[in-house]
Amino acid sequence: FRTARATRVPAYSRAFIDAGGVAAFQLYVPLVERGAFAGALVAEYAVDALLRHYVPAEAAQRHPIAIVDETDRSLASTVTALPGRSPSQAPIVNDLPLTPALNGLVLRGQGYRTSIGLIGNTLFWMVLALSVLTVWMLLGTLRHMRRRAQIQDALMQETNFRRAMENSMPTGMRAMDRDGRITYVNAAFCQMSGFPAAELVDCVPPFPYWPTDRFEENGRLLQQELQGRSPAGGVEVKMMRKDGRLFDARMYVSPLVDSRGQQTGWMASITNITEAKRIRDQLSASHERFTTVLEGLDASVSVLSVQQAELLFANRSYRLWFGGDARGHLQLAGGVSPSDFAPLDEDDDTDPLSGLPAAELTATGARPCEVHVGSLDKWFDVRARYLQWTDGRLAQMLIATDITARVRAEEQAAAQAEKAQVTSRLVTMGEMASSLAHELNQPLTAITNYCNGMVSRVDADSIGKPDLVAALRKTAHQAERAGQIIRRIRAFVKRSEPQRQRIEARTIVDNAVDLAGIELRRRSVAIHTYVAQRLPPLLVDPILIEQVLLNLLKNAAEAIDHAGLPGLRRHIELRVLPRHTADAGGVIEFSVADQGP
Repeated sequence: FRTARATRVPAYSRAFIDAGGVAAFQLYVPLVERGAFAGALVAEYAVDALLRHYVPAEAAQRHPIAIVDETDRSLASTVTALPGRSPSQAPIVNDLPLTPALNGLVLRGQGYRTSIGLIGNTLFWMVLALSVLTVWMLLGTLRHMRRRAQIQDALMQETNFRRAMENSMPTGMRAMDRDGRITYVNAAFCQMSGFPAAELVDCVPPFPYWPTDRFEENGRLLQQELQGRSPAGGVEVKMMRKDGRLFDARMYVSPLVDSRGQQTGWMASITNITEAKRIRDQLSASHERFTTVLEGLDASVSVLSVQQAELLFANRSYRLWFGGDARGHLQLAGGVSPSDFAPLDEDDDTDPLSGLPAAELTATGARPCEVHVGSLDKWFDVRARYLQWTDGRLAQMLIATDITARVRAEEQAAAQAEKAQVTSRLVTMGEMASSLAHELNQPLTAITNYCNGMVSRVDADSIGKPDLVAALRKTAHQAERAGQIIRRIRAFVKRSEPQRQRIEARTIVDNAVDLAGIELRRRSVAIHTYVAQRLPPLLVDPILIEQVLLNLLKNAAEAIDHAGLPGLRRHIELRVLPRHTADAGGVIEFSVADQGP
């Protein structure tokens, strides 16, 4: 009280035991009125109540907590000592002064060991071992769960992958048990048939995709399938979509075996071959038409392997004429055998002809040619072409047309033409017979006159040697002139094969003009010739050219004579000039022009 009055601040008293035996302490709060001490307000705190209210029950249950004074006397405690015994001192003590009282009271907390000695240590290590074992088991369980999760993920991925494969593949898959009940179909089969999986699974024969008019056939195939007698190459079947449309399919059947190696049913893979069969039928029909055309040809068609000399194809005409071997092909090709080509190296599969243009492989058959086959006594027009066979080999195709009748006709026509030429020359000479007789009469008359004159003068012994020699020379000249006319006529009308020879154009013109001059002089027609300079020698039969020129000149003279043209217009021009044409190129042109109508 005195401290509160003196300091004018609240003051705590020392702890004491009141009349009821309860430990307590008091708080004196000074009361000041108008600056003067008017008294004090006294509040008393029971130490036991303070400990009960302000110490947490959890802490009070686990540890002994007490409030002691400065003399280490326990005023209140959470632990009650047995009668007649004082509380033991704990090995662990922690003191905390009570503030703001600072009246010597201390809050003391005590701690005790829960186990002591060997027994306590064993329990500790057992608990520790169990804890470690528990942690190890938890880690093992965690690892097992992770591994199981990984396996489940892998299984899920594998399942999804297989399901994606089954749903992505265009081949329909159908599984049946050993009784013929459908147990599985994939998406491709459902799309192919038009039936959903719910309508197909657990179905028994007859199946909804069987055509109504093929139940018996499909039932027989199903029994064959269930008995394991399906062909390894598959079987073609007709299937019906849900909308009633039919399509062709090929079905392959194999046993369905489980993980224990026991057969549980049959697995069938079905492929839609409608388009493939349509294309195959078209190709077959096209091949049949092509073969029919080739077999119906009158020409021989054959294909020969260049390297192996193997006959790859021959039509009916070839087989009829040459049989089934390659000798006929070689005869038509001009005797070119595979040995004429570079053979394949035994240690190398490289084709030495690879990349070489077919036209450069051989000159034989490069152009159409006519071949005579003596064994058949037939002529063939042969056309060759090199092509790549279906297996990649180089092959030669020959198309040989029988032209025997045409060749025979050409030979007959050539013979008739030759006869006609001879006849024409004879007719020409016949038409010119009078002119030729007149032309020959002149040198013969001169020879007669020379001979008669020389005889008369010899008889009269009035001719000298020089005059006699001169007369004989003139006689010989006239005889040579007559002989030259006869030789030209004989050469003109002589029948012979055309003989080409190199000859100058001027020589041909001179010979023709000499022969035609007789007729021209008889008809009083002049001729003017012009031959261009520096013309190359001609490779021709001069008799044939002379015959043509003679006919042209004779016709021109007849036209002028029949027209009765005056003397200034009675002339013919014969010109020989070089020309260039688009078809033949450089040529020599003989032209005859007259003034007739």
